[in-house]
Amino acid sequence: MERDQEIRYTEIEKTDAYIYDKVEMKVRVEEIYEVVIKDLDGISFIKRAVAPYIKDFSGHANYKRWNQQFDLSNWHFFMAFDGEKPVGGAVLCCNSAELHMLEGREDLGILWDIRVDSAYKRRGVGGKLFDMVMTKAKGMGLCQLKIECQNNNVPAAAFYFKQGAHLGAVNRYAYYGDADEEVQFLLYLDIEAAGV
Repeated sequence: MERDQEIRYTEIEKTDAYIYDKVEMKVRVEEIYEVVIKDLDGISFIKRAVAPYIKDFSGHANYKRWNQQFDLSNWHFFMAFDGEKPVGGAVLCCNSAELHMLEGREDLGILWDIRVDSAYKRRGVGGKLFDMVMTKAKGMGLCQLKIECQNNNVPAAAFYFKQGAHLGAVNRYAYYGDADEEVQFLLYLDIEAAGV
């Protein structure tokens, strides 16, 4: 795919955040991290190939739904545009008592969502959006960023580890009853250590 313009990155106003839903959130799954817990003797993570499929997260992760469920006062939306076309987005949440993932901490932010249109993946769009989130978090005085990832999103986990994140928790029952029964990984990234 040829580019006739440079990708433009910006933080958008919440009044324009409906645009966020125009960016797909599809992941091609070819492998997963199988989590094996041996009681208190340890946890093993085994990367295992699976029959390829496409996981579309946009049904659960979208602005329309968030706007109905949460107070978005302390949410920040970042977008990537190719011309007028939205091709990527990221969301940073902080200082929201209703979000249990924030653990009651005022120095913790959540990378609530990051997505890149399939045609724009592996072109640095996600990395630029991630950098914007980190810069904003540091500017707000946050010390740590929390990131949720699933065991069937191996590329995302690899990306976050490359940024310096570390595994803080594993929850095999976070999505109990869902068709996929994914395993939740909670990753943490120390903002100062990331060198932003």
